[in-house]
Amino acid sequence: MIEAAAPRRSAESRLVRGAGLFVGSGGLFYAALTVPTALTQSSLAAPWWTPLSLTVIYLPTPLIAAAALRWRFDLTRYAVLTFAFGYLFAAASWLAVRADAVVPPEQSLWITWIPGLPAVALCIFWRRIPFAYLVLAAALAQIDAAYARGPDAHNPVLPDFLFAVAYSALPCAACVVLVRVGQVLDQTSHEVRAKATTAAAAEARRFERRRFDALAHDWVIATLLEASRAPNSPVLTHHADVTLRDLERLSSGMPLRDNLDLDQVVASIRATAAEVDDSVRLRTDHVEGAALAVPSEVATALAAAVGEALRNWQRHAGSGTREAVCEVLVTADADSVQVDVVDDGVGFDPATVPPDRIGLRASITDRLAELPGGWSVIDAAPGRGCRVSTGWVAR
Repeated sequence: MIEAAAPRRSAESRLVRGAGLFVGSGGLFYAALTVPTALTQSSLAAPWWTPLSLTVIYLPTPLIAAAALRWRFDLTRYAVLTFAFGYLFAAASWLAVRADAVVPPEQSLWITWIPGLPAVALCIFWRRIPFAYLVLAAALAQIDAAYARGPDAHNPVLPDFLFAVAYSALPCAACVVLVRVGQVLDQTSHEVRAKATTAAAAEARRFERRRFDALAHDWVIATLLEASRAPNSPVLTHHADVTLRDLERLSSGMPLRDNLDLDQVVASIRATAAEVDDSVRLRTDHVEGAALAVPSEVATALAAAVGEALRNWQRHAGSGTREAVCEVLVTADADSVQVDVVDDGVGFDPATVPPDRIGLRASITDRLAELPGGWSVIDAAPGRGCRVSTGWVAR
């Protein structure tokens, strides 16, 4: 049987769980510490008060720990409220049912030891209420202590009250800050994931736009240009078939998965070059017997880059006095293939090409950069021709 993966917990829930376990185990510790003293001081109040008070105060603490351990924070909240109100009930009711006996001078009433723990428990779920609760609980505890010592004892109620509040306020503040840190971490994590999702969606839209830009520039425009030059020619039919197949593939979202060998890649580049200008010379330089498997999308991108480079050569490389010469060189080995389109024309400055010119960007630089292992370099300058180098390295 396959077990389902445990859900990923937020930082806040993990910290709330830890705080619940801390308060629950702290309640058990205080129970072990105070129960013996409480039983020896049972004569200070009505017989039923001590067992009832111990029950309403300490019974919720293991429930807090158990509910937190099981990530049941709804039950943890109810157990915390029961713990807090149980302590207030015990501290307030002792005044009504106390006996005339007093505690020995070296002792103090057991209930005055723990007013801060219920306040810390409240801090797991609330931020301001626990501090008001702490003031009330500490006040009741010190009043109980004063009556338990008797009228003849020196009772520094106000200093003891201030000390009790200050002593417990620090762990209360620490608990509030701890839970708040978890909330901030969750909020930050959510914002980071949202930004990452938005960035990924934007990148996906840019990628799709570039794919359609490349298709439009490589084949749609080329088909229209061929139709204007030679209607109903075999080249026009080929352009139209390739364009329609690519449009169907892009609209379906199904990538090409077939691999091509080196001869097929060279044949694709040769066909593209011939469609632009069949006088362009194509040379190959590769390792004999090299078994290079080139993904079809890489072969398509390399051929498209050659076609775009040759079209740019036709339009821009020549001058008024002579026609520029261009050639294509395919270099390959067992791990990579490189295609260079070199001309001796007038050249240009690549930095001056406007960003809205989609030919160089969509058909060459961006298109190759989006392929794993793909790369491109445009080496050109006014007066010394142009070299467009594209390639792919197997990973």
